[in-house]
Amino acid sequence: MCIRRYYFAIVQFKRCRKRIQFLLQSIYQKLFGGVEMKSFVVLLILSLGMTAHAMDSIFIDPKDHYLDASEWLLKHRGFLPVPIIITEPAVGYGGGVALVFMSENEDSKTDTTRFIAPTVTGVLGAATENGTRAAGAFYVRNWDHDRWRYMGFVADVSANLDFYGLSGFTSSKDIHFAYNIKGWGVFNDLRTRIADSNFFFGGRYIYTDINVNFDDGILPPTLRPDEIQNRNGGLSFLLSYDSRTNPLSPQAGFLGEYRYYIFREGLGGDLNYNVQELDMQGFIPVSDIWAFAARLQNKWVDGETPFYAKPFINLRGIAKLRYQGEVASSFEAEVRYNAHPRWQLSLFGGVGRAGDSFKELEEAETASAYGVGFRYLIARLLGFQMGLDIARGPEETVFYIQAGNAWIM
Repeated sequence: MCIRRYYFAIVQFKRCRKRIQFLLQSIYQKLFGGVEMKSFVVLLILSLGMTAHAMDSIFIDPKDHYLDASEWLLKHRGFLPVPIIITEPAVGYGGGVALVFMSENEDSKTDTTRFIAPTVTGVLGAATENGTRAAGAFYVRNWDHDRWRYMGFVADVSANLDFYGLSGFTSSKDIHFAYNIKGWGVFNDLRTRIADSNFFFGGRYIYTDINVNFDDGILPPTLRPDEIQNRNGGLSFLLSYDSRTNPLSPQAGFLGEYRYYIFREGLGGDLNYNVQELDMQGFIPVSDIWAFAARLQNKWVDGETPFYAKPFINLRGIAKLRYQGEVASSFEAEVRYNAHPRWQLSLFGGVGRAGDSFKELEEAETASAYGVGFRYLIARLLGFQMGLDIARGPEETVFYIQAGNAWIM
């Protein structure tokens, strides 16, 4: 009798499981169409986790009783494990973990005139389904009441990517060369505020030791042999204007930055070339619930620039390095709706071009992408949001998990 009941329970469980699975798949198809089912599962889990009112703990904000990680991030001891979820189409889905130590900046306790970001130290490791892996360490700090800002990291990377050619769109979108790029690098960024204004002056030093291997040893005809194995040593000058209320998840303000990089043999590299970049971002609240944001990014190079360092169209919905050239320009705009103090919905779209010169850029084919997303204020005291974006580009639908601002410089 017991065996029969046990067997009956198993059968009922299997039927129920199939019905639930069918229901989830139906909902998924209605909502997201081309996005992979595993991405939808991540979305479902995160949504359930955010809306669940767990027991009173450090993860519940006593002010509004919503899920919040401010106390966990700022008032802890030791390093915190932070999961990394990768959804970049250039390398495929993947994940990893970062051990992060975040501490409140002492100046933020006395300075009420501006937002002062916390000091962040950490190490990380990650891998993706196509065999890409990365490991590194980073440090971010502001001091003297945000007069000085420093950001630095060291990383070791082995990435499996595809090269589609230069000059923007190729004649056939199906022709590409698979390659592995392996190496390590150091990045340093130091800037200082000019007087008591929103202007910053500073510089960067970048060093990388790179080795590229194409599948079957076939080198694309448009590339030079010295682009395959080299060192890059570069120094940059930068001028920036930053009036954003919060650099982590900006809701108002403007950011404009010009950078001029000089890569030379005398700075530790093998190649001589220059890189210039102009990045402008604006965040405009129209009312308490509506806001508008936009970004314009232009980048151009000259000299012996290796193919992996050349500009590319940078939009949500388009894989990194997909459309490259000597010059690239990307514009993206976003409409935001603040449905709740914690929740924000967005609708975005953008266009971009890449070519071998500014003249060619004017006549180049335009790539476009669009999508929707949402953000949740996961750390109120830091003004830090997390959320999801689903974007459609020329080739595919892409799913992104976002931590902070989607427009990283």
